[in-house]
Amino acid sequence: MSFHKLPTKHIDQLSLNVSNLDQSITFYREMLGMKLLEQSERQAVFTFDGKNPILTIEQPNDVKPLDRRKTGLFHVAYLVPTRADLANVVYHFWRNQLPVQGASDHRVSEALYLADPDGNGIEIYRDRDPEEWKWQGNEVVMDTIPLDIQGLLKERTEEGWDGFTSDSMIGHIHLQVDDLKDVQPFYEKLGFDVVAKYGPQALFMSDNRYHHHIGLNVWNSRGGTKRDDHEVGLNWYSIKMTEGDRHHVKESFGEQVQDTEAGYFLEDPAGITIRI
Repeated sequence: MSFHKLPTKHIDQLSLNVSNLDQSITFYREMLGMKLLEQSERQAVFTFDGKNPILTIEQPNDVKPLDRRKTGLFHVAYLVPTRADLANVVYHFWRNQLPVQGASDHRVSEALYLADPDGNGIEIYRDRDPEEWKWQGNEVVMDTIPLDIQGLLKERTEEGWDGFTSDSMIGHIHLQVDDLKDVQPFYEKLGFDVVAKYGPQALFMSDNRYHHHIGLNVWNSRGGTKRDDHEVGLNWYSIKMTEGDRHHVKESFGEQVQDTEAGYFLEDPAGITIRI
C-alpha cells in the first residue's frame, strides 16, 4: 500500500502567505533545500522533483503577522524516504546552528520540528515500516517521546544533506481549528477516517489506514476565527484524489464547492480553504 499515491487520498500542495518573499526564498531554498520552480514579484513556487509544485509562498500587500489564535496551519509535514535522510537533516541543522523547536519519536515515525521565518510550522519526518505500527481496533498507537538523536546520527551518510530528494513529499498536514465536533463530520464526508483521538483536544484522520494524512487540534485556536487574506499563514492546501472521488465531493457538498480552472475549492467549518 502506498499512502501517498492514488487511489489513496493525500495532501500534495499548499500555499502560504509570508511577510518577506526574499527572506522566505532564502530559507526554503538554502536552509531547507527545496528547489525553486517559479518566481515572480510577489510569489515563489517550490518543488522537490523539479516538475511538480509542492509549496507556493506569497507576499501580500499590507501583510499582517501570523495570529496563532486563529484557525489555519499548525504545521505541514514533509516526509523523507529513509532514516538516513532524516539523520542528514538533523546533522545539517546542528552543524549550521539552525533553530529547531522539537525532535520526537511518535512510534510510527521520527520527526524534527521547526518554523519558517514567519512562524509557519514545519515538520520533517520519516515513517517506520507500517508493519511496525500498532493498532488498537481502528486507532493507531502513537506517542510523543524524545527522539534518539545519537542513534539517529549513526545513520547519516558521508554525502550529508543536499536538499529534499525527488521522492520526498508532503506526508501530512496538521491544522488548528476552532471546534473538533464541527470539523470531524466534514472530513469524514471528504472520505477520511478517524485513526486517533486525544479527547477534546485533537484527532488524526487518514485514508487507507495511514497513521494520519490530516491532524486537527484546538490547542491554540479553540473558538478562534478565520484568518484575514492579508495575514501570514495558510491560504489553502490541496487534497489529491481520483476523478471519481472528486465527482463524489462535488455531488456531496453541492453549492459549497467553487468550480474554477485551478480545481474545486471549498472551506471546512473552521474557514480553512481546501483545493480538490
